[in-house]
Amino acid sequence: MTQLHPIDNFDFLIGKWSVLNKRLNERLVQCTEWTTFLAEMETKPILNGLGLMDEMKSSQFGDDFIGLSIRIVNPKTNVWTIYWADTLSPENYLKEQVIGKFENGIGVFFGKEMYQEKEYRLRFTWRKPSEDTALWEQAYLDDRSGEWETNWIMIFSRVQ
Repeated sequence: MTQLHPIDNFDFLIGKWSVLNKRLNERLVQCTEWTTFLAEMETKPILNGLGLMDEMKSSQFGDDFIGLSIRIVNPKTNVWTIYWADTLSPENYLKEQVIGKFENGIGVFFGKEMYQEKEYRLRFTWRKPSEDTALWEQAYLDDRSGEWETNWIMIFSRVQ
Protein backbone atom coordinates (compact mmCIF):
# COMPACT_ATOMS: atom_id res chain seq x y z
CA MET A 1 0.00 0.00 0.00
CA THR A 2 1.45 3.36 -1.03
CA GLN A 3 1.51 6.02 1.62
CA LEU A 4 0.22 9.37 0.30
CA HIS A 5 1.85 11.46 3.02
CA PRO A 6 4.16 10.43 5.80
CA ILE A 7 2.52 11.09 9.15
CA ASP A 8 5.79 12.50 10.43
CA ASN A 9 4.26 14.72 13.07
CA PHE A 10 2.09 12.15 14.82
CA ASP A 11 3.89 8.94 13.83
CA PHE A 12 5.26 8.66 17.38
CA LEU A 13 1.70 7.88 18.56
CA ILE A 14 1.35 4.71 16.47
CA GLY A 15 1.15 1.72 18.80
CA LYS A 16 -0.21 0.86 22.23
CA TRP A 17 -0.01 3.18 25.23
CA SER A 18 -0.70 3.32 28.94
CA VAL A 19 -1.99 6.82 29.71
CA LEU A 20 -1.81 8.57 33.07
CA ASN A 21 -4.50 11.29 33.08
CA LYS A 22 -4.40 14.30 35.39
CA ARG A 23 -7.59 16.33 35.20
CA LEU A 24 -8.19 19.60 37.07
CA ASN A 25 -11.21 19.18 39.36
CA GLU A 26 -12.66 22.61 38.52
CA ARG A 27 -11.77 24.83 35.60
CA LEU A 28 -11.18 28.57 35.53
CA VAL A 29 -11.67 29.12 39.28
CA GLN A 30 -7.99 28.86 40.32
CA CYS A 31 -8.47 25.27 41.50
CA THR A 32 -5.28 23.37 42.37
CA GLU A 33 -6.78 19.91 42.97
CA TRP A 34 -6.38 17.23 40.32
CA THR A 35 -7.99 13.83 39.74
CA THR A 36 -5.71 11.16 38.29
CA PHE A 37 -6.75 8.01 36.46
CA LEU A 38 -5.37 5.48 33.99
CA ALA A 39 -6.42 4.72 30.45
CA GLU A 40 -5.18 2.54 27.62
CA MET A 41 -4.91 3.68 24.01
CA GLU A 42 -4.04 2.19 20.66
CA THR A 43 -3.23 4.35 17.62
CA LYS A 44 -3.22 3.20 13.97
CA PRO A 45 -2.51 5.01 10.68
CA ILE A 46 -5.46 5.54 8.31
CA LEU A 47 -6.08 6.82 4.76
CA ASN A 48 -2.70 5.66 3.43
CA GLY A 49 -0.87 7.92 5.86
CA LEU A 50 -3.07 11.02 5.72
CA GLY A 51 -4.20 10.46 9.26
CA LEU A 52 -4.34 8.48 12.47
CA MET A 53 -7.13 6.99 14.53
CA ASP A 54 -7.01 5.95 18.15
CA GLU A 55 -9.33 4.50 20.75
CA MET A 56 -8.85 5.28 24.41
CA LYS A 57 -10.51 3.20 27.13
CA SER A 58 -10.81 4.06 30.81
CA SER A 59 -13.05 2.93 33.63
CA GLN A 60 -12.99 6.52 35.01
CA PHE A 61 -16.11 7.39 33.00
CA GLY A 62 -17.86 4.03 33.28
CA ASP A 63 -17.00 0.49 32.31
CA ASP A 64 -17.94 0.97 28.66
CA PHE A 65 -16.21 4.33 28.05
CA ILE A 66 -14.35 4.64 24.75
CA GLY A 67 -12.96 7.87 23.32
CA LEU A 68 -12.05 8.12 19.64
CA SER A 69 -9.66 10.60 18.04
CA ILE A 70 -9.20 11.01 14.31
CA ARG A 71 -6.36 13.21 13.11
CA ILE A 72 -6.24 14.21 9.43
CA VAL A 73 -3.44 16.24 7.81
CA ASN A 74 -3.62 18.55 4.81
CA PRO A 75 -0.47 17.38 2.97
CA LYS A 76 -0.03 20.76 1.21
CA THR A 77 0.00 22.85 4.41
CA ASN A 78 0.90 20.20 7.02
CA VAL A 79 -2.05 21.51 9.08
CA TRP A 80 -3.86 18.90 11.13
CA THR A 81 -7.54 18.75 12.08
CA ILE A 82 -8.39 16.65 15.12
CA TYR A 83 -11.86 15.18 15.61
CA TRP A 84 -13.23 13.62 18.81
CA ALA A 85 -16.12 11.34 19.75
CA ASP A 86 -16.85 9.33 22.89
CA THR A 87 -19.46 7.09 24.43
CA LEU A 88 -20.07 9.53 27.31
CA SER A 89 -21.49 12.27 25.06
CA PRO A 90 -22.63 10.55 21.84
CA GLU A 91 -24.48 13.68 20.69
CA ASN A 92 -21.05 15.14 19.81
CA TYR A 93 -19.93 12.34 17.48
CA LEU A 94 -16.88 13.30 15.43
CA LYS A 95 -16.88 16.90 16.48
CA GLU A 96 -14.04 18.96 15.05
CA GLN A 97 -12.07 19.93 18.08
CA VAL A 98 -8.83 21.67 17.13
CA ILE A 99 -6.66 22.64 14.14
CA GLY A 100 -2.92 23.25 14.13
CA LYS A 101 0.53 21.95 13.31
CA PHE A 102 3.93 20.95 14.59
CA GLU A 103 6.85 23.35 14.70
CA ASN A 104 10.23 22.43 16.17
CA GLY A 105 8.82 19.12 17.43
CA ILE A 106 5.92 20.65 19.38
CA GLY A 107 2.33 20.43 18.14
CA VAL A 108 0.01 23.31 19.01
CA PHE A 109 -3.66 23.16 18.05
CA PHE A 110 -6.50 25.65 18.67
CA GLY A 111 -10.27 25.44 18.72
CA LYS A 112 -13.29 26.28 20.85
CA GLU A 113 -15.16 24.25 23.43
CA MET A 114 -18.29 24.71 25.51
CA TYR A 115 -17.78 24.50 29.26
CA GLN A 116 -20.57 25.28 31.73
CA GLU A 117 -22.67 26.86 28.97
CA LYS A 118 -19.91 29.23 27.85
CA GLU A 119 -17.59 28.92 24.87
CA TYR A 120 -13.86 29.07 25.58
CA ARG A 121 -10.78 29.09 23.38
CA LEU A 122 -9.16 25.67 23.55
CA ARG A 123 -5.52 24.71 23.07
CA PHE A 124 -3.93 21.28 22.75
CA THR A 125 -0.16 20.90 23.03
CA TRP A 126 1.67 17.69 22.02
CA ARG A 127 5.27 16.86 22.93
CA LYS A 128 7.43 13.76 22.54
CA PRO A 129 10.01 13.71 25.37
CA SER A 130 11.40 10.30 24.28
CA GLU A 131 10.78 7.35 21.96
CA ASP A 132 8.56 5.67 24.54
CA THR A 133 6.80 8.67 26.07
CA ALA A 134 4.47 11.42 24.89
CA LEU A 135 2.75 14.33 26.62
CA TRP A 136 -0.57 16.03 25.82
CA GLU A 137 -1.99 19.09 27.55
CA GLN A 138 -5.36 20.79 27.20
CA ALA A 139 -5.88 24.41 28.24
CA TYR A 140 -8.67 27.01 28.18
CA LEU A 141 -8.08 30.71 27.71
CA ASP A 142 -9.30 32.55 30.80
CA ASP A 143 -11.10 35.65 29.49
CA ARG A 144 -10.56 37.53 32.76
CA SER A 145 -6.80 37.09 33.05
CA GLY A 146 -5.99 36.55 29.37
CA GLU A 147 -3.88 33.52 30.39
CA TRP A 148 -4.12 29.86 29.43
CA GLU A 149 -5.12 27.47 32.23
CA THR A 150 -4.01 23.87 31.74
CA ASN A 151 -6.88 21.66 32.86
CA TRP A 152 -5.96 18.21 31.57
CA ILE A 153 -2.61 16.46 31.15
CA MET A 154 -1.98 13.02 29.69
CA ILE A 155 1.36 11.28 30.12
CA PHE A 156 1.78 8.44 27.63
CA SER A 157 4.05 5.42 28.21
CA ARG A 158 4.50 2.97 25.35
CA VAL A 159 3.33 -0.59 26.00
CA GLN A 160 5.93 -3.04 24.66
